[in-house]
Amino acid sequence: MQPLHSMQPAIALEEQSITYVSDGLKVKAKLFWPEGKGPFPGVVYNHDGVKGLSASTIARCQELAQQGYAVIAPTYRGEDGSEGTVEVAQGEVNDVLNALKVFGKLPRVDAKRVAFVGTSHGALVSLLAATKTDKVKALVFGYGVADIYSWFDYLKESKQLGDDALTQQVYGKGPEDKPENFRIRHALTVLPNLRVPVLILQGDKDKIVPLEQGQILQTKLTELHKASVLKTYPNSGHGFLIYQEREIKRHGTDSVEYKESRAAWNEMMTFLAEKLR
Repeated sequence: MQPLHSMQPAIALEEQSITYVSDGLKVKAKLFWPEGKGPFPGVVYNHDGVKGLSASTIARCQELAQQGYAVIAPTYRGEDGSEGTVEVAQGEVNDVLNALKVFGKLPRVDAKRVAFVGTSHGALVSLLAATKTDKVKALVFGYGVADIYSWFDYLKESKQLGDDALTQQVYGKGPEDKPENFRIRHALTVLPNLRVPVLILQGDKDKIVPLEQGQILQTKLTELHKASVLKTYPNSGHGFLIYQEREIKRHGTDSVEYKESRAAWNEMMTFLAEKLR
């Protein structure tokens, strides 16, 4: 599979909306299909944020399908009409695992060649989910939080810690206030259960999830003798892998920002092609 270098978002040849059950909740997802009968290698794409599938996320899922991958993109509980409430890297992990089960039973999907791709919130969800299944072959971890404790300290020190209801519900005043909430979201403790190679993509100028998070994750994976590669992009901030249209409009396609975004995407495509062959 060769990476797509076009500026224009690819259009999947077939797209479907489905609803599946996760922990008794009806959760929505989108499916994106290449041309043909398959079976195709699969990607479970786990999106960023807590507001469902953005137009940019859908464009990237379409691009994956155009490159020959069957794609499922769950919206998680509490988003885009899915039942339940947003939990942030808690119930969403089960939503992804249940999406994987549904996805793997579809006749056009090669269930033996499936990867998780996650960005930001979806990266942490993907990592936690990958430690609980043997049904995926690879993981792409895009600018996600690996060490929840040091990240919380970073947000406080950089005065980015929100005071909204969801932030307070999940993190409260910190680990001493919500110890269990931090424990279950601390990915480093479950890495011994991880059995797949990891590609870590991180922007040096990320002010939301700093470079340190990717470095911490790779260091820990190396200590555990887990296969991983860390790719960093000196001019890129948060969301650079997905929100390419934003960078095109702001900087132009000749800009270093756009070129790094495409380079990261192509790095991911090479990784997926190698691990899902």
